[in-house]
Amino acid sequence: MVEAALRAAGVQRSDLASVEPVGGGCVSANACLRTRAGSFFLKWNREADEAFFEVEAEGLAALAATQAVRTPRVVARSEEGENVHWLLLAWIEPGRAARPDWARLGRELAALHAHKDAKSSAGPEAKYGWRRSNLIGPLPQPNPPASDWARFWACQRIRPLAGELLASGKCSRREAGVLERAADAMPALLRTAAEEGPSLLHGDLWSGNVLFAAAGEPVLIDPAVYRGHREVDLAMASLFGGFASAFYDAYRESWPLALGHEERRSAYQLYPLLVHARLFGGGYLAQAVAMAERVQAVVRS
Repeated sequence: MVEAALRAAGVQRSDLASVEPVGGGCVSANACLRTRAGSFFLKWNREADEAFFEVEAEGLAALAATQAVRTPRVVARSEEGENVHWLLLAWIEPGRAARPDWARLGRELAALHAHKDAKSSAGPEAKYGWRRSNLIGPLPQPNPPASDWARFWACQRIRPLAGELLASGKCSRREAGVLERAADAMPALLRTAAEEGPSLLHGDLWSGNVLFAAAGEPVLIDPAVYRGHREVDLAMASLFGGFASAFYDAYRESWPLALGHEERRSAYQLYPLLVHARLFGGGYLAQAVAMAERVQAVVRS
């Protein structure tokens, strides 16, 4: 696998100096390949099919094409028929983030969300979704083109996972009912979100998917891209550990948030909680059900 990746990058096997394991990945295995031609980041997954890294490479390319944010350069990926599928990226020498670096990330994310590119859209009438379904972590993420944002969020983000949790026995019928009623509440809660129009989203924006290069430059990794409401990325960023306050301040200075964003946050945080409940179970389901109840309470108020 390492030799195949080096060949695809145009690097001789004799130029390889070391293969260093890299921690932090919970879905794929990772290593840094140090060569005389430069360093590379190799990730692989023995359970994955060809599309697994294909959609990741496409997501990184879509983000990079906006020129608003930095992503690792895609060097090569495995081809059909290989025993183990992999993705080779340019290595990002890690650094530590200071307050100005977090502020830069906030400004760059706002620029990403404000970027308009007709070629990135699913179609003139289908504002939301993406040109193909992809993945969030190891889970399928359906992205059928849609013109109704609230319906897209309810039917392509909340209901599929609620159904899977019920079918797998990870939640009770009562809990599934709470999740379904939250999905029913989305049109009332998200009706004004569509006024801002769609943005290209990272889609899985938590602190583990942001790197800071040696000079402090923020780099986005592991996207689950689609076009949706910009507050989705911000809601996830504030869920799992959160980002530095300078990030949020700089984002809001670049593009102030619309009235009602605090109420909509619960609707958008419900999705990653359901993803975690589907993957890990445990307390994530209880958090998701509590968030779904909060969605309903917001609408009732």
